[in-house]
Amino acid sequence: MTNFQFITLSDGRRLSYLEFGKANGYPVFYFHGAPSSCLEPLLIGNEVFIEYGLRIIAPNRPGIGQSDFQKNRKFNDWPKDVLSLANHLNVDKFSVFGNSGGGCYVTACAAMIPERLLSAVVVSGGWQMNLPEAKKNLKFPFSMFWTVAAKLPFLLPFLLSTMKNSPKESKEKGLAQAKKMMPAPDYEALIQYGRVEVLSRALDEAILNKKGVVWDLRLYLKKFDFNLSEITFPITFFHGELDKNMPIELVKKMVIQIPNAKLITYENDAHLSTLCNHFNEAARAILNVGGNFNNQAP
Repeated sequence: MTNFQFITLSDGRRLSYLEFGKANGYPVFYFHGAPSSCLEPLLIGNEVFIEYGLRIIAPNRPGIGQSDFQKNRKFNDWPKDVLSLANHLNVDKFSVFGNSGGGCYVTACAAMIPERLLSAVVVSGGWQMNLPEAKKNLKFPFSMFWTVAAKLPFLLPFLLSTMKNSPKESKEKGLAQAKKMMPAPDYEALIQYGRVEVLSRALDEAILNKKGVVWDLRLYLKKFDFNLSEITFPITFFHGELDKNMPIELVKKMVIQIPNAKLITYENDAHLSTLCNHFNEAARAILNVGGNFNNQAP
């Protein structure tokens, strides 16, 4: 389940990835959040992917985990790596799915390689974290984290180490802190099905190279290097209205700029809980299967 695989790209970089679900199933490239890694799909569970007949291909972005760092990387460099991996796996058409910070990379693929896509879905998606809609609605400690990323990036490796070590020092203490900081739906999702351990493993993998994680995080403080208004490929967004990591106000600002985007919101869900509680709806959107979703917003 967690046997890492690797490809060597045309510029000599090595890209690491994992596969989950059904080996000959419907191909979906899963783009992890930030900071996170290709272990993140375990939050949902392999049995769910098999149930829906999905073949989940989850690469680590450059500089994340065991993927080599890419100098001067931007959002629009990612689709090239995705195509290289798809071609290596002999996958012609595929869907792209992004959780949290992975959502930006879904939009990059929708903008740059629409001819290869079957569908595009984003859950709890991120955006440019220094925009007013983020600054006004982020609560501590998320506001502090992005302020450090913007103004004191040299402190990010220290913050990442703190995030890594505290749960291991005392799981009970870590859960108590999480309960104070998280919206209730996120905490309830976190404590089920071994997700605390999954998130810890995903972060451990991510920060094998802190330089890569810092670079990845700081991309969310820059404008996209492609035009959202020119994206014609349909994208479906799922988002919890209680999300404190990626405020719903920020997401609405993003979605309204994309012509064929659809935003589905959940009144009683937050950041992690939207992924964990509503992956069934996301899977139907990936497979282009009709369904009645809650609270569709323009």
